[in-house]
Amino acid sequence: MYNIQSMTYVFFDLDKTLINVQSQRLLLKTLYTRKFISFRTLWRLRIFFILYQLHLISHKNVNKVFEYVAEVFKGIEVEKLKKVVRAFVFAEFAPVRNYRAVEELEKHISAGKEIVLVSSAFEPIVEAAAAFFNIPHYTCTKLAIQDGVYTGELDGTPNYGEEKVKKISQYDIKGSYAYSDHHSDIPLLKLAMYRYAVKPTRQLRAYAKANGWFILD
Repeated sequence: MYNIQSMTYVFFDLDKTLINVQSQRLLLKTLYTRKFISFRTLWRLRIFFILYQLHLISHKNVNKVFEYVAEVFKGIEVEKLKKVVRAFVFAEFAPVRNYRAVEELEKHISAGKEIVLVSSAFEPIVEAAAAFFNIPHYTCTKLAIQDGVYTGELDGTPNYGEEKVKKISQYDIKGSYAYSDHHSDIPLLKLAMYRYAVKPTRQLRAYAKANGWFILD
């Protein structure tokens, strides 16, 4: 068993970092096809994710978006959704991998570093993505569960912005590495010794350049 305080940790974001798309947006078609969501819900969620991608949703409204999306899963059996999401991830992630970031990931794995996937996406996706990329640890946004069924509510706070910093507090960040595309992850990146902005947003690119961080395009 690993000593959590004696490893060199590497923190990777998922969406637009290890993969070139938003995982949850990509999953919507599968959820609609499998009749987990209606056509109306499909398009409402697509609009939400487009607005998020264009940075048109303010930080203070992010929680409301997560709460709305969580409602979509109300009444769905946990194990049933896990199987669908895992099949989706293993079928769809290969062609959308960011090869430059995956190359970095594989380099760290080969060097014996401990990898942590740190994503704002919901747990079914992040759990499957961690398995796909052979990553042993992850933090994510969790959905509340009761009697093996999703309640339609969040379990805690969305894993976004400063919340990611709280979630990785259990790990030793000395000598650590961090990779992300989004400016909301600047607090997390600042904690690491080696910071990598991966195909970054305009705001993160400017911050990375100003502070001498690595930029992977």
